[in-house]
Amino acid sequence: MPNKRDLILRASEKIIASRGIQGLSMQQVANEAGVAAGTIYRYFKDKNELILELRKDVLTHVAAYILEDHQLGTLEQRFKRVWLKMHSFGKERSPANLSYEQYAHLPESNTDEIRNLELTLFAPLGQLFEEGKAAGIMQPLHSRALYALSMEPAMTLARTIRRGLIQYEPHEIDLACQLCWQTILIPIKPTH
Repeated sequence: MPNKRDLILRASEKIIASRGIQGLSMQQVANEAGVAAGTIYRYFKDKNELILELRKDVLTHVAAYILEDHQLGTLEQRFKRVWLKMHSFGKERSPANLSYEQYAHLPESNTDEIRNLELTLFAPLGQLFEEGKAAGIMQPLHSRALYALSMEPAMTLARTIRRGLIQYEPHEIDLACQLCWQTILIPIKPTH
């Protein structure tokens, strides 16, 4: 049986996904979670803290999903597995995904605490880029730049598909993943 804190987080996520941040009230959260309004304040001092904790919770779940089996295979296999999982997650119309888009850019959600949590949770991805640079196959850019060039397109593409703006066949998604991989590689000079 889920604990009350988790019930409150899931209820908040569902409300934000359907009504937006502005539609989130502690009373609605209490109703959705099936708890008394006062119970929420045992776990969260106010709405801002609830949103911050929800973001941390979602980040933790996303990282666990995306980075599952991240250490298996070659650098290319690892990169592509993570890329495709990011893309798969981004296409979902889940409350976690829909709510994340809304609160990811709130000032109180972009703190040093959140940035440090992201660095910790997604450290294996940074390690993948560092390994690629050390092996001399990836461009000598900061890992965050390599991420922006190669991984962010997975989420952007997924978002356009989720919103119905474009449709892709599986082989086109695989091609997009391959192109993102190639973007960060140091070109191999042909030998004559």
